[in-house]
Amino acid sequence: MDNLEIELLQKDEYYLFYEMMILALKTDNVLEGINKSLLLLKTYLNCGDIVLHKKSEDGNYVFSISHSGMKHLIEPISVIVNRTSRITERKGKVDLNVDLSKDIRNLKLFYLKTDNHEYILSLNNIYPKKSLNPTFFIQMQDTMQVILKRAEMYEKNIMAIKMDLLTGLDNRNSYELAIEEINKSNAELVFAIFDLFRLKNINDKYGHVAGDTYIREAAKVLKNYWPKNNIERIKGSEIITETGHCVYRTGGDEFVLITTKENVELVNTQAELAAEEVSMLDLGIPLDPVEDIIGLNYGVVEHSPSSSIKETYKNADQLLYENKSKMYVLTGLDRRH
Repeated sequence: MDNLEIELLQKDEYYLFYEMMILALKTDNVLEGINKSLLLLKTYLNCGDIVLHKKSEDGNYVFSISHSGMKHLIEPISVIVNRTSRITERKGKVDLNVDLSKDIRNLKLFYLKTDNHEYILSLNNIYPKKSLNPTFFIQMQDTMQVILKRAEMYEKNIMAIKMDLLTGLDNRNSYELAIEEINKSNAELVFAIFDLFRLKNINDKYGHVAGDTYIREAAKVLKNYWPKNNIERIKGSEIITETGHCVYRTGGDEFVLITTKENVELVNTQAELAAEEVSMLDLGIPLDPVEDIIGLNYGVVEHSPSSSIKETYKNADQLLYENKSKMYVLTGLDRRH
């Protein structure tokens, strides 16, 4: 028995619920906080399996966090959760005190609801090391509901800080945080800079509403080619980050792509296709086919761990400048306007 288990056994459930709240809210990583609070609950109950299922858009509950002594049980528990979900939602909790299998016994399900989501928490094979207060599970359910509500509120606030409101892309703050992490790591990645061809011309001639449409629609094109997939998932008791690609809006007409999943040749090809799509965007206004040419300029480079991001950015920016210069030559437009 480790020190945590001894400490928990010496305390009552009020201490447990307090500690669960603290663990859930003292980290910037919401998923990690909830994960730690559930692991504490599992230790206190000597619970074989504890799984938090989140209701998806199709109405099914999909597990998002699990602490399972036997990983192969997660799927059958999820099947039971979904088959009994309507009853659990209506009653608030379901206690299946029957042997469903040799590994799934005394399965307790608890319905949790926040302003934005619905969850079912499942506890399997509970062998408490001390007698529980009759109201324990009511208090546990209330505590988890508060944890989830506050976590979602916190996550929403973090999103507002990190997200660009016009495009829905990650913003400059998020980009700077990503650069900090890259500078600490040995990641090999592809780095690309994009900007919109003659956004100032659109703003000056047709107003900022048209300019905002230009920015927003171009961002959609970039998201379609490189949807954000920096995924955090639970593996055992650890948070695993699978870095993929992310497009950031770092300035008025500037976007940056960071990806570890694609090579420089593929990104160049995709960037060329994206530029073609942007050049054909419908901004909802009649554009002059000679004077109001729109499009996307880009510079794509590989980033090596031996280089600084500052150097990588400079190299990509130089390629973008050359790309933009060619565009001015092809269109015959004056760069000063």
